[in-house]
Amino acid sequence: MSKMKKIVATLCLAGIGAGALWGTQFLMYKTSSQEFCVSCHSMNQPKEEWESSSHFSNAKGIRAECADCHVPPEGWHYVKAKFIALKDLWYEMQGKLDSKEKFEAHRAELAKAVWDEMKATDSETCRSCHSFDAMEFSQQSKLAKQMHTDAKANNQTCIDCHKGIVHFLPEVQEEQATSGSVAQPSQLDGNSALYVAEIIKAQGEKGGEIRLMPFAEITQWQAQGEQIHGTLHGWQQSGAESVLYLDLGKRITVALVDEETRNHAQVLQIKQDDVTDSEWKEVNFAVQVTKEKMSSDLTALEQYGNQLNQTHCSGCHAAIGADHYTANQWIGVVNSMKDRTSMTKDEVRTLTIYLQRHAKDMSGK
Repeated sequence: MSKMKKIVATLCLAGIGAGALWGTQFLMYKTSSQEFCVSCHSMNQPKEEWESSSHFSNAKGIRAECADCHVPPEGWHYVKAKFIALKDLWYEMQGKLDSKEKFEAHRAELAKAVWDEMKATDSETCRSCHSFDAMEFSQQSKLAKQMHTDAKANNQTCIDCHKGIVHFLPEVQEEQATSGSVAQPSQLDGNSALYVAEIIKAQGEKGGEIRLMPFAEITQWQAQGEQIHGTLHGWQQSGAESVLYLDLGKRITVALVDEETRNHAQVLQIKQDDVTDSEWKEVNFAVQVTKEKMSSDLTALEQYGNQLNQTHCSGCHAAIGADHYTANQWIGVVNSMKDRTSMTKDEVRTLTIYLQRHAKDMSGK
């Protein structure tokens, strides 16, 4: 090949490469435009939700469009987001999301995928506009200041708390807390724990009354007719023995015990707790409770607690994960917000205990 032909061939290859690069950049840019994002019929529902959110219209006049939240600005995550987005075209061709009903059916699946990706990228797209370092905490509400300060200290990321601020949260199917009624003796034995589904009254085997809280656990039980006879375990703080707690130093209420019942407590051990600077006793109580008030299905009770959190705590902000606070901190957090909800006192108690049981200092317990 002559020298001239080599030069021409090199120039042609360079031109093809430059054209491919320019074309790729142009394609990437165009597919990030708002017009392209909402052009699909399947995007009608999320578009309407976005237009009713503070990311579309707000006092500061700042608008975050689809790509601002869903496409990282650069690097591998940018390329990855573009490839993953190809599934949206496939969904559009297949008509997977071509109606509101179909979109709702897949909302939870789609939301989880986005949340997982944001978690993996440390909410990179959120941080392109929002930054802990740029926040003026003194101008935030007391609650926002506390949450952002804690999040920064605990290396939490934006999506941990801010789900549902643009698009509606997936609906959590309500589980009846009492649906998991006690199984027949042929299905369970006394080695399987039973749980209290709602606040109920029980009796001490040697007299007295105990008010059991949701999630209270009865072990070593036997069914006698319509009554369950078993063991209630917990911790009492010296000087405040009327309250039975789930764990030492953790104010997760298991039961309220009257004086007559307290006199028959089986003390297992006594320990000094440095955090509360007081003496705690690990105790057992022999109790009896109506069979129909008990549940063998802890999963159903947990789902009910989660449903309360998702439904009632997302009216003003995204529902906060239970592991965001310690068990004792959750008491104050729920009390500060309960009046903004329509929850009954029993529902508030159930939600509080559910959150406490899954608090960040209860991991593995």
